[in-house]
Amino acid sequence: MTGKKDIRILYEDAQLIVCVKPAGIASQGSRGFQQDLTDLLKLHIQRETGLKGEPYLGIVHRLDQPVGGIMVYAKNPESAASLSAQAASDGMRKRYYAVLERCPAEQAGVLKNYLLRDGRTNTSCVVPESRKKEKDVKLAELSYQLLRQNGERLYLAEIELKTGRHHQIRVQFAHAGCPLYGDRKYNPDTAGKELALFSHYLSFTHPQTRERMQFEQKPDSGIFTEFFA
Repeated sequence: MTGKKDIRILYEDAQLIVCVKPAGIASQGSRGFQQDLTDLLKLHIQRETGLKGEPYLGIVHRLDQPVGGIMVYAKNPESAASLSAQAASDGMRKRYYAVLERCPAEQAGVLKNYLLRDGRTNTSCVVPESRKKEKDVKLAELSYQLLRQNGERLYLAEIELKTGRHHQIRVQFAHAGCPLYGDRKYNPDTAGKELALFSHYLSFTHPQTRERMQFEQKPDSGIFTEFFA
């Protein structure tokens, strides 16, 4: 499947479709004239099936527009309900590669913070635990492991989300003093042109067959090319 950017289809059947979202394309609800990933996948389904009307395509989880990586969409409401329930629990597992500017205190560990989202600026920030009972404050938790170093200040990390909060990875690592390369929102002094965050692993239970499915993809653009030769 091709569009303004290539959309790689990793798996497709009557229940769902798994693809690789290019960085720079919105998952859903794109503003302006650029088509979002949901629109492009609907066009793909129409071309493949000859369907005249607009196909059903349920979004199960999202990636921020600057973030590339693996996503799954549902092709009917029943599959959407099953996959959405997994995404809201431990049933769906997601891992990311990120390039950090500066090294964390530990080679591997867990980051646990309370985040508050500001809808006016489309940002989130870490707030003290004393505010955890406030309405819009949510617990954010992830685990990470450093994989390799490039030069004196860039570090490749693998991250597994325990929760799925707004800009979670970007905010938590910026708060820890090792912001993401290319993250102009939370790391304005960065030299990077492209946000170095990529969802490289996704696993879930198939809503119909109940088979455990897993998908992996290495990033192949931006600063990641220096780590994945």
